[in-house]
Amino acid sequence: MPDHDSPRLLAAARARVAGARSLLARPRACNLDECVTLLREAQGYLEWLRDSLPRAGSARPDLRGQALALAGEIRQAGVLLEQAARFGRRWLERLQSAAGYTAAGTCVPLQPRGQISLFG
Repeated sequence: MPDHDSPRLLAAARARVAGARSLLARPRACNLDECVTLLREAQGYLEWLRDSLPRAGSARPDLRGQALALAGEIRQAGVLLEQAARFGRRWLERLQSAAGYTAAGTCVPLQPRGQISLFG
């Protein structure tokens, strides 16, 4: 892979991380599966960049620092993703226990409470 592709790989990884972080800014409305996909793609681009560097030589010494900084951003976004999943799970548990909703958001059928007397 030519050396001029290395900055494009880094830019593609950076774009994926930025997309995941923007989605995680609103954790309740966020599609966590989409965030995971974006972070995995970013990690894949970084691995591809790492594999291409020995062949490209040391023509771009600043790429290592940028790649390390981006790997740190991926780890931070992973922490945000874990928090969003945990808070979402807690929110669903509270919703289910308080109002009687299922995970799909439908109401649980009301169960009759007490006793029914035929004799009044």
